[in-house]
Amino acid sequence: MTGIERANARIIDEFISTEQQAHLLAVANEYRATGVLEANPSGPMRFRQKVYGSQYCDHEMQRLAARIIATFALDGYPVDPYLGWIISYIEPGGFIKPHIDRQPHYQQTSDKHLRCNVLVQGKDESAYPLVGAQRLKVGERGLWAFFASEFPHGTEVLQGDQPRIVYQFGFTVPADYALGRRGT
Repeated sequence: MTGIERANARIIDEFISTEQQAHLLAVANEYRATGVLEANPSGPMRFRQKVYGSQYCDHEMQRLAARIIATFALDGYPVDPYLGWIISYIEPGGFIKPHIDRQPHYQQTSDKHLRCNVLVQGKDESAYPLVGAQRLKVGERGLWAFFASEFPHGTEVLQGDQPRIVYQFGFTVPADYALGRRGT
């Protein structure tokens, strides 16, 4: 596992194993097929489900969250109250319009929304996230973390014939939280 720090994000290659990837991919595809993933009102060809604290958050997702918490020294910081933890599923032709998470809490306090994302499926460059003015080269099984309440983020239109599947974990952190932190 290697880590790269960029101006607006931290990338960790191969954050999950191929076995974890296969499990998370199967869950996302099952949730899509059975209607658990709901249409995302922010754009066509996009589906999501908030999983934190729900019956949809299985043991593997909880293990992944615990690893993210340990990696970024997030123990004791609350889960983001607006988006929490999400499975994001974008079909070819869909995209995320660049935006900043402007929920009232982050605008009224000095807290920041730290979003830690794992790319479970997304083979070509159109699946790479855009953060600030950068396209981040994140391979399948990789993680990128950034402050969603501070930097514009989105995607290009997804090409190819497979959906882009991302598991997202959001936390509320104080203004002095450093992205490069590592747990023990």
